[in-house]
Amino acid sequence: MSMSLSGFVVTAHSDALAFKDTAALRAEVISRLKGDRRVKQATPDPADPARLSVTRVSPGKDQKLQVDVTNLLGRLRELPADEAEAEIQRFLNVLVLTDTEGGFEADRLIANIRPREHLDGLQGDATPGKDPLYENLAGDVVILYQIDAEESLASVPISEVGGRSLAQLRQLALKNIDKQIPQVRQEKIREGIFIFTVEGDEAISPALLLTDKFWALLEPQFPNGVFIAIPRRDAIFVFDQRLPKAVQIARTLITKVFRDEPDLLSEYVFERRDGTLQVVAEQ
Repeated sequence: MSMSLSGFVVTAHSDALAFKDTAALRAEVISRLKGDRRVKQATPDPADPARLSVTRVSPGKDQKLQVDVTNLLGRLRELPADEAEAEIQRFLNVLVLTDTEGGFEADRLIANIRPREHLDGLQGDATPGKDPLYENLAGDVVILYQIDAEESLASVPISEVGGRSLAQLRQLALKNIDKQIPQVRQEKIREGIFIFTVEGDEAISPALLLTDKFWALLEPQFPNGVFIAIPRRDAIFVFDQRLPKAVQIARTLITKVFRDEPDLLSEYVFERRDGTLQVVAEQ
């Protein structure tokens, strides 16, 4: 069986700046940041091609930022070259000028799904309370609490949540994800296979799987249930369980994505059982 992913790929403007993936864009961002006197250090995350660590010079003490360029790449692919250049500069200006010590932004908190290996580049800081806030989920993924800023996704250190409990943070994060339901877009790939994204904020699309409202959206269309694949960080692939050999088709798609595309998330097929996302056993 063969399956083309051509229907999933966004076609860039012919005159757009050419960044084939997040790693290429990240290299450009790092190069520009290193030329700014306000930036002390900018280094790539070895575990994640979309992320970088930035140390910014600030009065009193340096500020350390964790930056994800996934959202920026999505915007650039929709822009011609002249506008893309301005968008990158706007991203950099916000990054190096905005005061990131202004307090916990509860209205921007989300619980996102990220690869377990994503934590490798975030943990191990000797500074107490700087480890990222996360929960185990299933298979090779975790629930990572992030701030969904306009320019990037930033992990939330334990020390910056204002003493809130994990249960309180989860409630806040899911409430914020629920607000994105009106922006959910559905595209039919072929009979029984669909792709779901959050329009304009594709990098948080996998987070939809954590909220009851998204599953309520699926239920009328798929009364027998669905299998889920999230090989990419910007989309959810949904397979109707009435589709013959749905799990095998999902695994084929995952294999192709992992072979051909960047910005990978999970190699597992999932389904929802007892209100939680769980790995589908090998068939």
